[in-house]
Amino acid sequence: MTLEAFMPDGKALQMGTSHMLGQNFAKAFKIKFLGKDEKYHMPWQTSWGISTRMIGAIIMVHGDNKGLVIPPKIAPIHAVIVPILFDKSKEKTLKKAEEIKKLLKDYNIEIDNRGEYSPGWKFHEWELKGIPLRIELGPKDLEKNQAVLVRRDTGEKEFVKIAELNKKVKQSLDKIQKNLFTKAKNFLNKNIVDVDNWNDFLKAIKAKKIPKAFFCGKKECEELIKYEADGATTRCIISDGKKANGKCIKCGKKSEYKVYFSKSY
Repeated sequence: MTLEAFMPDGKALQMGTSHMLGQNFAKAFKIKFLGKDEKYHMPWQTSWGISTRMIGAIIMVHGDNKGLVIPPKIAPIHAVIVPILFDKSKEKTLKKAEEIKKLLKDYNIEIDNRGEYSPGWKFHEWELKGIPLRIELGPKDLEKNQAVLVRRDTGEKEFVKIAELNKKVKQSLDKIQKNLFTKAKNFLNKNIVDVDNWNDFLKAIKAKKIPKAFFCGKKECEELIKYEADGATTRCIISDGKKANGKCIKCGKKSEYKVYFSKSY
């Protein structure tokens, strides 16, 4: 079984797999266990691999020209408070920032109180790190008892009363999570195309899409497809439990498999 993601540059990325390894490794490394029958047996093994490729997929799918964009549900920091510091109001602004952090106790919040960097510099650094929300707090905001909430995914700014901040942060994080998922899913679905002839298959590969087609499953046929379709390979056999009947996209022989094809890394 495999999980395949489709990247913005038109290539598939295998993120995670599970394999039925059989007894191959058990025999090679002489792995044994004592069974209920009090006899030694060689185990049948499986492997489940969710690796750093998953992190790479997240970076490549959601990231933009400003840097990372991390979905809130896996973000180590949900929001960063950036106080706009001036000599006269510095103490008051930092005190309010601490109050806001306590108010948002259900989330992982950072306060960037470094004095050696400008607010603009800090904004860009936290955007680069992909933190979902930025909370800006300056002297004018203190006067109005508000803060500025900035979304990493859209750059959208919203002026929020301090008393409503907890509710607004939750709503914003939920919206960001949903938006990132929907955007990625729509991109994937938009780029999957059903094809039933070789010319359309080649056009789909050239257009950096995922052609879905019948395939006979023969090794020599797959090698020919890879050679003639600029390196495109089978990515996933569709396993929805439904029997399909068609003709292989390349050789025309009878096929029960519908397969996703794509170029990959």
